[in-house]
Amino acid sequence: MIWKVLTILVLIAAIVGGTGYFVNQHYFVPKQLDLEERTAIAIPTPTPPPDPSIAVFETLKPMLESDTPEAAEAFGGFLKAYPDSPMAGPARAALSRVNGGLFFSPTPALDRVAYSVVSGDSLVKIAAKFKTGAELISRVNGLTTINLKIGQALVVPQIETAVVIDRAAGTVTVTKGGDFFKEYTAQALKLPAGASSGVVNVTVSDKFVLKGANRIAFGTKDFETGDRWISLGTSGAAIRGEPLPGADGVTPPTPPGVILSPSDAAEVFVLVKTGTPVTIR
Repeated sequence: MIWKVLTILVLIAAIVGGTGYFVNQHYFVPKQLDLEERTAIAIPTPTPPPDPSIAVFETLKPMLESDTPEAAEAFGGFLKAYPDSPMAGPARAALSRVNGGLFFSPTPALDRVAYSVVSGDSLVKIAAKFKTGAELISRVNGLTTINLKIGQALVVPQIETAVVIDRAAGTVTVTKGGDFFKEYTAQALKLPAGASSGVVNVTVSDKFVLKGANRIAFGTKDFETGDRWISLGTSGAAIRGEPLPGADGVTPPTPPGVILSPSDAAEVFVLVKTGTPVTIR
C-alpha cells in the first residue's frame, strides 16, 4: 500500500515538474530573453572618418577665383588624385573656368606657336598651314576682323581634343591632350536610337554653320549669329546650339541632338575638328 502511494506521489511530482519545465521553457524563458533584448544597450554605429579630399579641396578655395596656370595645375592635380571625391564637381567647374580663361587668350603657352603674318596671308590659309581652325585662331587672338596686317603677331593653337558625352549626367566634356579641359551642361539631350544606349565611339564627321537652311562661310556677316552644328559620325547625333528666337520673337522647338547654350556650342565648335574622337556613354 505504501509503495503504491509513493509511486503515485512520484508520478504526480514528475507530471507537475514536467509541466513546470515546459511552461518555463516556452513562456518564462522567451519572455526573459525578449526583455533582455529590449533593455540591452544599443551599440552605436561608428562614424566613418571624413573624406580626406574635402580637406584638400578646402586648401584650394583661395584659387577658386584665380585665372593662373598654378590654379589650373592645382585643380587638375586634385581631379587626378581624387576623381571620385564629393568635391569633384566644384573642382571640375573651377578648372573649366580657369582653363577657358587661359586658353582663349593670346598668352604664349606650350600648346600654341607664335606666327607673324606675311604678304598674302589669311586666317584660312594660316589655319590650313597649321592644321587648325580659322575661327579658333581668331577667337584665341581676340580678333574683331578677318583682315590681317603684314607683320601682325598671332598665336596659333596646336591642340588635340576629344569629347565625352555623358547621357546620365547630361554633360559634354572636352579633354585636351588626354587631360580634362572643360565641362559643359547640356540644355537638352535627345539622341537617336543608334546612340541612346551603351558606349558609342565615333568621330566628328562634319562641322558647319547654318543660317536658316543655308551654310555660312567663315568671315561672312551672318557667321557669328549662325547655328553651329557638329555632326557625330555614323551615330546620327549632333552637338548644336539651343535655337535662338526668330524674327517674330518666337523660339523654335528644341531639336533633337545634344543641345548646348549658344555660347557653349560656339566654344565646343572651335575646339573640335573633323576626326576628333567622340565617346557617347
